[in-house]
Parts: sequence; C-alpha cells; structure tokens
Amino acid sequence: MSDFGKNLKQLRTEKEYSQEAFAKLIEIHVTNLSKYERDISLPSIEVAQRMAKVLGISIDQLVYGDNKANTEISDNNLLLLFNKTQSLDDKQKSTVIELLEAFLLSASLKKQLSS
Repeated sequence: MSDFGKNLKQLRTEKEYSQEAFAKLIEIHVTNLSKYERDISLPSIEVAQRMAKVLGISIDQLVYGDNKANTEISDNNLLLLFNKTQSLDDKQKSTVIELLEAFLLSASLKKQLSS
C-alpha cells in the first residue's frame, strides 16, 4: 500500500478535481487529503470508500493502482465460495464485493500501521 498517496493523487487529477473540490465531495478537510496524497497518513475505510465512489473506481484500484490481482486461486475453499457468488444477483454480488474490499483495506491498513 506504499503507493496509496500516489494512486490517489493520480486518480484525482485524472478526474480534474482540485484538492479543495475533491475534499469537499468526500467530506474531509483539504489538509487531510494532502496528508493522504503525501503518504503521511491513511484514511479510514469510510473515507476510502467515499473516495472510490467519487472517483468511480473500486477501493482495490485506489489502494493498488493498476496492478492486476493474481487471477489464479489456489485455495479450494475460496475458489468454491467465489464460484458460488457467481449465481447471486447483481445487488448481492455488489454487496459481496463491498464486504471483501472493506475487509482487505482494513487488513492492509492494520498491517501498515503495525509496521
């Protein structure tokens, strides 16, 4: 997650948001946004979710940028669960994705903070 600030700044500028405008949209102070972009601090999960929503991307893309996830799942239990989610309706799939994104961001933030 060492590129979080860089990813955030790049995505924000690609959407042509000033720091002030973007901070207002995600309901934080511009000073906090500046700290996130300079990797001085990390946002809460709720703030990261608002950022991703305003930018029209997933939290995963916000955190990891364009790095593609490994598409091979070696854990059979996870593979079985992911395969089962394919039969869900779109709203349920969206809920599963949001839960996974929030959990993974939380785990990543905890790991970063403990380092």
